[in-house]
Formats: sequence, structure tokens, C-alpha cells
Amino acid sequence: MLSKDIKIRSYGPTTLEILQQYLETLTRRTIEAHPKRAAVLIPLCCVQSQPSILFTRRSDHVSTHKGQVSFPGGMVDDDDSSPVTTALREWEEELGVSADFVEVLGMFHDVLSITGVAVTPIVGYLGDLEQLPPWAPNAHEIDSVFTLTLNELSDPALRSTQNLPHRGQIPVFSGGPAPVWGLTAYILDEFLRAVHLTTPR
Repeated sequence: MLSKDIKIRSYGPTTLEILQQYLETLTRRTIEAHPKRAAVLIPLCCVQSQPSILFTRRSDHVSTHKGQVSFPGGMVDDDDSSPVTTALREWEEELGVSADFVEVLGMFHDVLSITGVAVTPIVGYLGDLEQLPPWAPNAHEIDSVFTLTLNELSDPALRSTQNLPHRGQIPVFSGGPAPVWGLTAYILDEFLRAVHLTTPR
């Protein structure tokens, strides 16, 4: 467990090492032997030297969660060897950027979606977005890609709340072109709180 005195405000080498150690020693909340499983990538990144997190907005062509903000990810394939494999494969398929640019830091707590899918979040670091190849999003799945800085994610003026069944009050992050809400907001809020990337609401 990270010390509650630690307030992470950047993604320097020391910070990434702390995050990786935390995830390696985390007693994860897992959902075992579930028939429907998925994995998502929580993509930490820097934008103009500002520590940020990347999100995608789903297209209107996908079968579920049309137009909603999400992390890159999707359902586990039979050929996937682990949730990490799933998240990285989906990253490449959705964004059109090689998974070689993702530094995997570890796995976070499993969560169960309202559609009955067990989701494993994978934490990864992309580095400076300006140094990545241009996005080539899969237009069938992804409408747009955007980032929010840690400052924006912790700004009370850019947060409201919603009541979700079985989860209670969770934030809605409204600093981007579309709100981050639902399961993505739940995963995001739990992760930010666990590693002290943002201040409590």
C-alpha cells in the first residue's frame, strides 16, 4: 500500500517505480471463473509535460455503450494468454498504435459491469504523447481520442456525482469533450484514490 502522505503529481521514473511496486504487491480484488471477461488499459501519459490519462469515445456503430467514454479495451479472446494480452491487443486494434509503446505497470482490481462482464484494468504508461506515432483509430469502434490532466481530474468544478446501483455515489468527470461516467469513472476514481493521484472529493 502506498503511503497516504504520497501525492503523485508527475510521471517521473521514481513515480513509475512506485506505481509498479504498488501494483505488484497489491492484494487484488479478483472475480474468478466468470464466463464473460474483459480487460481495459488505463493509459497514463504526458501531454505538454502535464501528467494525464487518455480516454476514447466509442462510436455509434458498436453494439453496446454507444458514444460513451471508455478506456481502450474489450472482451477476452480464446487466444489471449492474460488480461494484459487482451488490453494490449485491444489497444492496437482500437488506436492503431503498436503496444510496444505501452509500458505495462501492473493489474488493478477486477470490477463487474452492469452487463455482467468481469473487467480487469491494466495500468500502462505511454510516455509523452507528442513522441507517439499518429493515432489511426478504428472508425467502427472509436469516434475520438482525448486526454485529461490530473489537475482537471481533481478539479471540484469539473466533477459532479451520480448514483449507480451497487456502487453508490461516484464522480462524473466533465473536463473533456464528453463526460467520463459509469464503469469507466468508477475504475478511474478507485485507481486515483488508491495511488493518490488526486485529492478526495
